[in-house]
Amino acid sequence: MFDGTTDGREAYLDPSTGATNLNPKKVHHIQIHDIRTQDPPPQLLHDGYETLHHPTSLTEAEFMTYRTPAGKQLIKDRYWPELQSLIEQKTSASKVIPWHFSLRNQTLGYHPDQIFFMKTDISQPASTLHIDNDHTTALGHLQRELGTEEAQRLIATHKRWAIINVWRPVGTPVQRWPLLVVDHANIPDWNFADHIARVYRNNDPKYYKAHDNFLKPHPDYVYRYVSDLRPDEVMVFRDYDSRTDRVRGTPHGGFQDDNTPEEAPARRSIEVRLFVFFDE
Repeated sequence: MFDGTTDGREAYLDPSTGATNLNPKKVHHIQIHDIRTQDPPPQLLHDGYETLHHPTSLTEAEFMTYRTPAGKQLIKDRYWPELQSLIEQKTSASKVIPWHFSLRNQTLGYHPDQIFFMKTDISQPASTLHIDNDHTTALGHLQRELGTEEAQRLIATHKRWAIINVWRPVGTPVQRWPLLVVDHANIPDWNFADHIARVYRNNDPKYYKAHDNFLKPHPDYVYRYVSDLRPDEVMVFRDYDSRTDRVRGTPHGGFQDDNTPEEAPARRSIEVRLFVFFDE
């Protein structure tokens, strides 16, 4: 989580050199709750996150071609439509557009903080709790992916819009660095300005958004995960919502589970982001 800066100024990172004014990360020992036993079960549209049984037609081998042009296109052509249908059915949205995916193939032998935001060939889970997007970065994605004119047309046509993320293990159930979500329902006035810190990037012109959004600590957060999440299951959570009276974003990130067995396989996971437009 965000722990301030060394100079009191806006936070920055330089991935090319590792330079930053962020204070060193603190280790937070937390109590974490299993969503499998949460009662009542969380619902995406109410709580901002949900677990669903949702098998995919893609094999592990097909997912792992993601670094090649053909593999990227395979995921877009076959996997994206599966999730588009899932979100349409789950939310009754008027329009759903998949637009981005990232696949993490963990390299064992490294702690994620060792290569924190450095540009390397070493793949690690995201160990900093964050929200992918606030209004500025969400709108930037919409305009970049669809064009400014089409983005404005969709915003004007529909009552509200959101970004929803779908997260799935690849190959084996997750044992190392599982995904957690942060439930901030106990903070009724939760907002980006007070609880999120913007972290800007230097010397990274190809980075796909204006800044990152790191979570600030709060004693009333409730931390949740799904034990042994399987490849035929997904975690679905709200990344951004233009409606201000609902959960606008779900903080999330990987966490170090002290009960992970030494022989546990490296984590492989795929996350897809979708634009979702509502008329209600």
